Amino acid sequence: MQISDARPVFRALALSGGLLWGLATAAQTPAITADSPLPGLLAERKSLTDRYREASAQRHSLFGNKPSKKDLQEVVDALQGIVDKDQQIVDVLNRTAQAAQTNSVRLAATTTHLETSSRDDRNLTAQRLSELTNETENMRQREKQQLAKMRDLEAEVAEAKQGHFVRDALIAGLALACVGMVVALRRRR
Repeated sequence: MQISDARPVFRALALSGGLLWGLATAAQTPAITADSPLPGLLAERKSLTDRYREASAQRHSLFGNKPSKKDLQEVVDALQGIVDKDQQIVDVLNRTAQAAQTNSVRLAATTTHLETSSRDDRNLTAQRLSELTNETENMRQREKQQLAKMRDLEAEVAEAKQGHFVRDALIAGLALACVGMVVALRRRR
């Protein structure tokens, strides 16, 4: 293999290595679901890398331990298969990232809505609590006023009873005086 033939190979291997590292770190996140095509694509990629290793190990040249043109073509075909599979994997990862971003935006909107609702509920609860507190205070004031009115009325009733007693005592006294005068007048006659 010449140096000019080796550059695409090294470039493809570097790309593949970087992609595998990215996949290894992405595989640690729970973004891959049970219905994800990613595990199948990774298995296909592994078989393609195995095919590449086998193709790059072949040496059928007439000149000894060098790869033939057919060997190099098999290596290029294997690398092209790896690159194509890597592109499919990248596409799946991009769709997964887009779905995760959409879910993140949806969750952020839901969180904002819940925070707003929670704040509104707190404000409504605080307002209702304030109204109930004011209503309770008003009821206490009315109760105090009612108690004061009852005391005033009881005092008036007591005064009226005392006034009735005095009146009744005067009437009884006058009645006795009248009876005494009638008796005295009858005795005089």
